[in-house]
Amino acid sequence: MEHDDGHAEAPQPEPPVRRRDPADTLRMALVTYVFVNLLVGVPILLVPVGFFEAVGVPTIVARDYAGLRWVGAVLVAWAVSGLLVMARPYGRAYFVTVGSLQMTFAAAALVFSWQAGEGIGDLWFQATASIVYAATALYLWWARLRARSVLAGDVVEPAG
Repeated sequence: MEHDDGHAEAPQPEPPVRRRDPADTLRMALVTYVFVNLLVGVPILLVPVGFFEAVGVPTIVARDYAGLRWVGAVLVAWAVSGLLVMARPYGRAYFVTVGSLQMTFAAAALVFSWQAGEGIGDLWFQATASIVYAATALYLWWARLRARSVLAGDVVEPAG
């Protein structure tokens, strides 16, 4: 830029692009993991018949699925454990790996069931659940890879 007196001012350097901290990426992946587990787990735990009816299962069959309340309890427990890991991150590497596997296996099982004609509920629910689990799995794996340096410190055994 040139001033009225004729001297030129040096161009201002572009501000550096701020990259997201891998620990923040990992934290957001865990928040997503907790959210997805609660989204499915709480309704199955508290109102299983209502949940299954809402996703298109006929009422008579939904009543038979009420015995799957324990599946909701497992998902809620995983969500709570995700919150605990965020609060006390020691061992987070193992948890993130297991959570990634949980979402990957859930997505694969849903797609397999869908293809085999054994899906539960309406097509919209099967498709949405498959996409949500697959997307969450991809996000967790990506966050895990991006945060390798952060997670490396989580697997060191304490001296004892």
